[in-house]
Amino acid sequence: MPRSRLTGFEQVLLGMIFTQPSTGYDLKRRFATTSLGVYKPSSGALYPALGRLERRALVRSEGLPPADGGRPRRLYHLTEEGGQAHLDWLREPVVPETVGQDLGLHLVRFAMMAPVLPEEAVGEFLVSLRAALAGFVAALERQADAMDTGGNPYAALAVEHGLAVHRASLAWAERAITRLAPDSPRRQGRSGLN
Repeated sequence: MPRSRLTGFEQVLLGMIFTQPSTGYDLKRRFATTSLGVYKPSSGALYPALGRLERRALVRSEGLPPADGGRPRRLYHLTEEGGQAHLDWLREPVVPETVGQDLGLHLVRFAMMAPVLPEEAVGEFLVSLRAALAGFVAALERQADAMDTGGNPYAALAVEHGLAVHRASLAWAERAITRLAPDSPRRQGRSGLN
């Protein structure tokens, strides 16, 4: 199957295995103890996703002996194609039309790209994220201005929440670009982002 048909969850799994070959148990533990916990996959979701990635030849697994008399385990490694699929995913441009729904996934991508992509590519990603968020916030503001609540404050409050969340994300993207810029005091002596 083509790479473009991978789910966000499958892409995150590739990224985690790219960082370190892992068993299913290792992956579940990392999801539970890191910011990736937003996924909280059950065994019923995790192992079928690993199976799909293996059938697509993006990962390969090897059997490990049982630990402490438990069940046999499998250690998952990225294949060359899986590594390329991960790098391609990290380099994908931000799609402005879906930035609101994909924001969590974009932040996971951002965290995964720093160790493997050049700083310029990370900077381009942040700039594109900022632009997409700015457009999304502007559209939400227009929607809020045009909204007729008919005396019902709940819809307006829901839109206000969405605006607050995405304005905060936009402000974060602006701070990240500034903080990672080559002339930032925190980055003196290193090449960096524009």
